[in-house]
Amino acid sequence: MPKHRDLLLAGGATAAVLVVLALGFIQLGPREKQRAIRADERRVRDLQSIVQTIYARQNALPASLAELPRSSVPSLRDPVTQAPYEYHPQSGMRHELCAGFATNSAANEGFQRDPPFWSHPRGRHCFQLDGSRMAIF
Repeated sequence: MPKHRDLLLAGGATAAVLVVLALGFIQLGPREKQRAIRADERRVRDLQSIVQTIYARQNALPASLAELPRSSVPSLRDPVTQAPYEYHPQSGMRHELCAGFATNSAANEGFQRDPPFWSHPRGRHCFQLDGSRMAIF
């Protein structure tokens, strides 16, 4: 009888481990989702770097991103599509940066580690920036 009980306990423990593993994989989602989230995180890092480089220019917005020194900006292009990020200077130090995102950052709870300002919906999104305030990070 004790041998039968031990087998039952071992089977129950194995089942519990398998259930926990399955729930973990469900929480993480498929690889494609993880790749999309990582690509979006990279897009946000690129945009943050572009903004920092723009604001290092001493109170003058560039007419285009092509004016930025290539050595100070990791990438001016989307990591997946290779499309250039959009930049639209406006009045004063106001401008917008746009990119296409594969995921909704609000739905990626537990994955996104970006500051709230950089949260974005799925699809094309433009961030409204103002270099005179510089309170975006």
